[in-house]
Amino acid sequence: MPPPPAPASLLPALPRLSWRIFAVLWLLGMPGVAALAWLVLPQWMRSLDTPVAHLFIPEAGIAVLALVLALPVGLGVRLGPSVGLSAPLLTTWVAGRSPQRALRYLALPGVAGGVVGAAWLVTLALVWPDNLTQIDPVYAMPLGAKLLYAGITSELVMRLGGMTLVMWILWRLSGRTDRRPGWQLGWWAVLLSSLLWSLVQLALAWGLWGGLSGVLVTQLLLFELVHGTVAGFLFWRYGLEAAMVAHAITYLLSHGLV
Repeated sequence: MPPPPAPASLLPALPRLSWRIFAVLWLLGMPGVAALAWLVLPQWMRSLDTPVAHLFIPEAGIAVLALVLALPVGLGVRLGPSVGLSAPLLTTWVAGRSPQRALRYLALPGVAGGVVGAAWLVTLALVWPDNLTQIDPVYAMPLGAKLLYAGITSELVMRLGGMTLVMWILWRLSGRTDRRPGWQLGWWAVLLSSLLWSLVQLALAWGLWGGLSGVLVTQLLLFELVHGTVAGFLFWRYGLEAAMVAHAITYLLSHGLV
């Protein structure tokens, strides 16, 4: 049986508020951009060992990433309402309505998703003791910076931008654009976007660190696939903020254990 649909009043972003919603979401992602530029990109540049690595300036990295962030946020705000994807808590707040209903609707699923994600990540770390910080420096970030980047910025990129685009393309190809995507198309979008992002993460790790052991590749793919599926489902059925809560709690509970 398909999951019950989310209340329609929580989902569509009001057209006249689109620019305000875009601005708030983009600003919400900027602290994570700054954390990435100051704490992760310099390490990545040094690892590449290129002649220009020492010329990297964090402020320039922030400026470039700020422009990059605008693309997925813009895609999500523009395409999301067509396929029933949005940030309901933020949308109701920007619209001047009380966000309490949206908060009650998404809080428990978000917390539950975070507990599942943390349990899965810690389980993988116990089964395979290879430290994921070898291939993804985000795991080694201080807790506050990690929560800002993983919990907010990466969700704006992966879910709001990436998954919305995947679902919108599948919806257009389905030829049934007179209605919002059904549960089958929704699940295809969740799974396909999770797989695509897992492969992107693997390609980045491979490009930065060269050949990876089969154990590390399996560990990375398993975590990203499961976490991406959980977060994607939460975004689809409860809204972007539920996925953000789940991602943040995953790293909050697993910090220092992975």
